[in-house]
Amino acid sequence: MIRNYIKIAWRNLVKDRSFSLINILGLAIGMASAILIMLWIQYEMGYDRFHEKKDRIYEVWNRADRKGEIHSWNTTPRILGPTLKRDFPEVEHAVRVDWENSYLFSVGEKRLMAKGNAVDSNFLEVFSFPLLKGNPQTVLSDPSSIVLTERLASRIFGDDDPMGKVVMLENKYNFKVSGILKDQPSNTRFEFEYLLPWSFLRQVGGDDTFWGNNSTRNYVLLKPNTSVASLEPKLKTLRKKYDSDDPEAEMFMYPMERWRLYSRFENGKESGGMIEFVRLFAIIAAFIFFGVRWV
Repeated sequence: MIRNYIKIAWRNLVKDRSFSLINILGLAIGMASAILIMLWIQYEMGYDRFHEKKDRIYEVWNRADRKGEIHSWNTTPRILGPTLKRDFPEVEHAVRVDWENSYLFSVGEKRLMAKGNAVDSNFLEVFSFPLLKGNPQTVLSDPSSIVLTERLASRIFGDDDPMGKVVMLENKYNFKVSGILKDQPSNTRFEFEYLLPWSFLRQVGGDDTFWGNNSTRNYVLLKPNTSVASLEPKLKTLRKKYDSDDPEAEMFMYPMERWRLYSRFENGKESGGMIEFVRLFAIIAAFIFFGVRWV
C-alpha cells in the first residue's frame, strides 16, 4: 500500500512539474526561514544565561529626575562597588567593570592590538567564564597579572604555553600572564580579549572616589536567599548618604535575566527593548510555519 501511495505522489509531482517545483521550493524556503528565525530567538533568549549564579547577579542603575522627566542609566560611581561590599551584608561580591579599551601588546618582535577590560579581582567568581588555566579566586589578585582568552594567547604566543610569560602594554606596562580563559560565547554583553586588575586603573589615574562620576558599570552578587525587596529601600537612599551634589538621585538593582531583552526605560519605568523584536519574529515564524503546513 505504501508503494502505491509513493507511485501516486510521484505521478502528481511529474504531472505538473512547474507547479510542483514552486510548491517544493516554497515549502523548503518557508521551513528554512522559520528555523533560522527560531535559532535567532534562541540565541537572543540565551544571552548571558550560561552564568551559574545568574539568578543572584544584578547590575546597579541610577534613576533621577531631570527637568521633570525621570532618567535611568546603568553607569554608576567607581566608589560604589567597595561601598556596597562594606555597607550591605547581603552583598557577597561587588564587581566593577571599566569600559573596553584597546591596547598595544608587545612580546619580543610581535606587536598587536587587543581589546579588554579592567575588572575587580573577584570578577571570575561572579561571572562563569571558564578558566582553562589559573585559579578564578586569585588570577587577578596581583596588580601585575593579566588574563588572556585562548584566542588572544594563541595570537601572541602561538603553540607555546603563555602561563607566567610577560607581555608589555603600550610599550611601558609589564604584565605576567596568570590565566587563560576559554573564548566566551558571542551572546554575552562582555566582549573582552583580556582582563586586567582594577589596580591598573589606579596606576594610570583612572580610579577615583567621586560620587558624581557616574562612569562605571557596577555589578553585585547577592548572597543566597537574599530578599531583593528588603535591600532596595537601603540602596534607594544610598546617594543621599554619600553624594551631597545629587542627593535625590536613586539607585536600583536590575536582574541579569532582563539585561538583554528589557533594558529600555522611559520616565523611570521599564518599557521594553529587544523583547519586542523577539516577539515580532516569533509571530512571523509561526505564520510561516503554519502557512507552509497548509500549502
